Amino acid sequence: MKIFISHKQEDALTAKQMASELRTIHVDYYLDLLDPSVAQSGRELTNHIRNNLNNCTDIIVVMSEITRYSQWVPFEVGMAAQLDMPTATFLKDSVLLPDFLQYWPRLKKPADILKYVTARNDVDQEYRVYRSIYETATYQKRKTERFYDVLKQRL
Repeated sequence: MKIFISHKQEDALTAKQMASELRTIHVDYYLDLLDPSVAQSGRELTNHIRNNLNNCTDIIVVMSEITRYSQWVPFEVGMAAQLDMPTATFLKDSVLLPDFLQYWPRLKKPADILKYVTARNDVDQEYRVYRSIYETATYQKRKTERFYDVLKQRL
């Protein structure tokens, strides 16, 4: 498992805290802190995000009131959704989520990150046993849906 941490630059402190939490529980992550030289070109930035997102298995989106002004967070979420990548939001504040983020599980405190990881690992283990039953095309979709159900119950 490798988690892509999506956030708006103004929420970098929260994203770094999340990265620290993941590091503590030995989960690999990519923290989207960009090199200023990459940020100059839309094409370069798009490729940078795509490459790093494609090297991850999951995405957690840091959400705050400022996120609604981001053009890149929705882009990252959209790319992850195309891949049916397991997705969750980490609510920095009591923020009203935009419609496109209402569906996914909501993490509200640092301890919820461990719940995310354990739910994900438990579902991975469950599906290792049953993988041969599912067709490859439907396997990831069923697994992701199962993960959302398990995590929402634990939160």
